[in-house]
Amino acid sequence: MKLYSPMSLWFLLLIPLLILMYILKQKYEEKEVPSLFLWQQVLAETEASTPFEKFKNNLLFFLQLLILLLCIFALANPFVKLGNKNFQNVIIVMDNSGSMSALGDKNSRLEEAEKKAEDMVKSLSPDSRITLISSAKSSKVEVSSSTDKKDVISKIKTIKQSNSAGDINDTYSLVKSISNSYDSYKVVYYTDSDVNLKDLNGEVVSLSIPRENVSLDYMSQAKDKDYLNVMVRVTNHGNDTTSELLLYGEEKLLDIKNVDIKAGETKTVYFDKVQTKDRFLKCELSQKDGLDTDNDIYSIVKQKNGAKVLLSSSQNVFLEKALSTIKDVELFKTNPGEAIEGDYDLYIFDGKLPSTLPKKGNILIINPDRSNEYFNLSSEKDGGKAEILSHVVTKYMDKSSFVVSKVKNIEVPSWGSVIMKAGGSNAAFCGEVKGQKVSALAFDLHNSDMPLTPEFPIFINNLMSYLLDRDTVSGTQYYTGDNIEIVPQPEAEKIWISTPDNEKVELGTKYPLKPFDGADKPGIYEVHQKIGKNEQTKLIAVNFPTSESDTFKKIASKSVGKSSSEISKSGMSLSNVLLALAVIILLIEWYAYVRIHGK
Repeated sequence: MKLYSPMSLWFLLLIPLLILMYILKQKYEEKEVPSLFLWQQVLAETEASTPFEKFKNNLLFFLQLLILLLCIFALANPFVKLGNKNFQNVIIVMDNSGSMSALGDKNSRLEEAEKKAEDMVKSLSPDSRITLISSAKSSKVEVSSSTDKKDVISKIKTIKQSNSAGDINDTYSLVKSISNSYDSYKVVYYTDSDVNLKDLNGEVVSLSIPRENVSLDYMSQAKDKDYLNVMVRVTNHGNDTTSELLLYGEEKLLDIKNVDIKAGETKTVYFDKVQTKDRFLKCELSQKDGLDTDNDIYSIVKQKNGAKVLLSSSQNVFLEKALSTIKDVELFKTNPGEAIEGDYDLYIFDGKLPSTLPKKGNILIINPDRSNEYFNLSSEKDGGKAEILSHVVTKYMDKSSFVVSKVKNIEVPSWGSVIMKAGGSNAAFCGEVKGQKVSALAFDLHNSDMPLTPEFPIFINNLMSYLLDRDTVSGTQYYTGDNIEIVPQPEAEKIWISTPDNEKVELGTKYPLKPFDGADKPGIYEVHQKIGKNEQTKLIAVNFPTSESDTFKKIASKSVGKSSSEISKSGMSLSNVLLALAVIILLIEWYAYVRIHGK
């Protein structure tokens, strides 16, 4: 046993004060005597009241003395070591990935892991330094080398279920770097996954109680005239069972199917000729199991195909690299002079123009070699520092500074707007004529340092958003924990996301827009962009990751390293025990007082 607050023993000086109080305390009682012969008896009682004779048969004094001793030793914080070794430094790794939401013994695995970790922290010696790490999609240090056990326990209780995919073995590098600064340490993992401890001095506390679980892994649909053919993939992570699948169009029930599925089997279920005009579909398992989060799956009914863009250029690396960052377009390439086959949403001509420009689809012309049916050009001349004019295409470019060495002047048509000047020439413009959007840059990107500026990819993104009716999001299917990339329209005044819980999350409008990282619950998310008086809304389906659905596996706890002793048995603080005893004895003292004095 060790006392971690020995200075509290100075309170033992209170014991002589308690004794002195009893010595100085005088008790006088008036008596009527019928005869003087009784004075001898009174004299004997007086002699019996000498200081130390008072303690004979004084139960209350000894009870009070015992209460005082118990309180003093409780303040001294005594700690008893129960295990073979008590580690000075303890690293706790808490798994809060999706599978930890499965049912454990009585509560979820994460809740039970937190309770076990809390009990372990309470058993550590007061001078133990504790580091707490949570592990889901990524690792996060919640507490670093703290001796405040109350703070550590509070942080353990605040670790939330993430529902994201994660591999707890990814924490190895972080744990190893932390442990290298300690002479003596032990790592304790709380997880339902298999952990490779490698060369770590560690212990794995397994929460993997096998539970029956049927998961919905994948959902898609294909349009067939006025109908949808829907496919759903189901996996049984347990024993043979029969599952009931319910297909919804938003909130309306469309179809029901019963599926017999064997242990470990993955089966594909088809719903044919589903008639619906709903924006999204939902498939649901009717029965509860060991992990309810993967019993629902969502799919967005295809809203719009990706834009097709044709680039006619002779290896313009700057332009190709900028276009490659735009994920919601399908880029096709051709060389100048080659015949154009098929229709595209946007044509980009870099340098040499075809004899006839397309009449359908929008057009972007860079460094044109001649005048054309949309605008006239002057001959090339010296340029200068570029001047950026206000337009939706030049949004976020007010601080851009670059030089154009050679430029041609564009005679901007009445339906166009100048967006850039250089050396007194109209260097770029945008406009729309007869439903066709046209934009032009009258200089070679290689004759300018514009591609080297941070604003160049912003300019290309704005230009693509202007020339194409781009989707707000680059995809419609995500897993919980994924970052959702939002494509801001240059005209957008406000962008926000509505979650399945009807929470509104503001995203701002500054480019580049930070990806939304709050998709931690399966369901339908709505992305809104306010453009003038109009509002653009796109849907996103977020589903539970299939890699977290196997709840039927059994992982055993283990302990390896320099010491195989379990840290969960390291010791116990006696302070609370001593205080509890003091309270019990206080009640006994009160009862004795009442019995003796009759009050």
